[in-house]
Amino acid sequence: MLLSAQRNRAERRKYMNLNQLTIIGFIGRNAETKQLPNGSFITRFSVATTKSWKDDAGEWKNKTQWHTVCGFGQGFAQMTPRLLKGTLVFVQGELSTREYDRAIQIPSGKKSIEYVIQQITVELKADTIRILDRSGNAEHSDVVEPAAEEAPS
Repeated sequence: MLLSAQRNRAERRKYMNLNQLTIIGFIGRNAETKQLPNGSFITRFSVATTKSWKDDAGEWKNKTQWHTVCGFGQGFAQMTPRLLKGTLVFVQGELSTREYDRAIQIPSGKKSIEYVIQQITVELKADTIRILDRSGNAEHSDVVEPAAEEAPS
């Protein structure tokens, strides 16, 4: 039985896994960069992608999806001044989920009761950010692909 389980694990290692998301859209809020306690940098911003289609009546419909993007490292931090609301960007990276605790206040009569709830967030952990706008202070050739050691696993 043990030999069979080891063989199955070895078989699974032969297959490649891929977690890669590519989006092209407009930045919805200016990027913000923070330095983490370990000294590394994290840059966050949102990107909107919109899908358009005609419904059965021939009317155009739109659906906008918002994506939270985070990039780790000095290279993304240096791009922050150019990652402005309305800028068209290409972003590629790994789809990532994480959980965190969030404190909320619930009114109860004249007092508030504090509850801690568990939140789940979905983010695009960027490997590449390319500014596609050719106008203003954005240069279309801006590309950041950080070294592997910059991005935490």
